Amino acid sequence: MKRLVLALLVAACGGGNSPGGGDAAIDAPAHLDANADAAASPLALTSPVLAPSATFMTANTCDGANASPQLAWTGDAHDAQSFAVTLTDTSISLVHWVIYDIPAASTGLPADVMKVYAPANVAGAHQTDSYQAGMRGYLGPCPPQGGGAHTYQFAVYALDVAALPGASMSTTRAQAVPLIQQHMLATATLTGTYAR
Repeated sequence: MKRLVLALLVAACGGGNSPGGGDAAIDAPAHLDANADAAASPLALTSPVLAPSATFMTANTCDGANASPQLAWTGDAHDAQSFAVTLTDTSISLVHWVIYDIPAASTGLPADVMKVYAPANVAGAHQTDSYQAGMRGYLGPCPPQGGGAHTYQFAVYALDVAALPGASMSTTRAQAVPLIQQHMLATATLTGTYAR
């Protein structure tokens, strides 16, 4: 069976909403092989506000509302018991967002997922800390001003567990991603760009 391999480094991000801020590592990265031994599947990830390889809408970045975009997935989820979604700045291999324990019946995420551990608008799901101190959930693209466009990739993971084992309110992005990878059945990605 055809195999899909994607290298994903996990680290925390810095930046925030200030116009001069930008993505920056605040923790040591750990090399992770996101799709090792995961079979390629017809699982697909889309968004009504982000076409593949298109520019992020300002509302979904640090220059706007920093609201997560609506996402949808379709196709063969290989009898998933739950889903997880990440957002990674692939230009500098930094993870921005991790949401997991998304119920198996879900076919996507609404726009503007609440920035709390257990968002009410995604019942059952949990989110890790953000790259901005004291915040959880989605903080979008925020590359350095004048530094050119960065590439950002959403990934949805179909998982073989209903709840991510060992994960709790104190689980960080760097801890959550390898847990997700250990239970991955299938994955799909959606990539966009953003410059400031």
